[in-house]
Amino acid sequence: MTDPDLWTTRPVFGPAGGCDEIVLSAEGDARAFSVGAGVRRGGPAEALSALWSVRGEGYLSVRKGGARIERADLGRFDQVAWGYLRDRGLVESFHDSAGDGVRLTGDGKRAAADGTQERLRLLARCRLAEREVKP
Repeated sequence: MTDPDLWTTRPVFGPAGGCDEIVLSAEGDARAFSVGAGVRRGGPAEALSALWSVRGEGYLSVRKGGARIERADLGRFDQVAWGYLRDRGLVESFHDSAGDGVRLTGDGKRAAADGTQERLRLLARCRLAEREVKP
């Protein structure tokens, strides 16, 4: 049986109205990615997922005109999360003239892909469980 907190329904509208579709809840999405990727939930899993969603490389901060530095989107995750991923060998830091960033290593790419696959497996289990519950 699949925990009902891991999925929810969302209306789908089309030309003839629509029906509900099964989607992962925020809890289900986070739990599946964390388990599949083999990383701690919360900041580390969210940071890994965000980095994967931007093709595996991005800036934490960028230089804006001289000494001025501005936080980039990936900079919203704290250094504890990035340090955890760095210590596990999943990301590496880089510095260039544009700013400071992180990129996935080969192990990081595998972990993120495994997390994404686990989301798909959980979604399939949730859809099956929902069909079994309906009369």
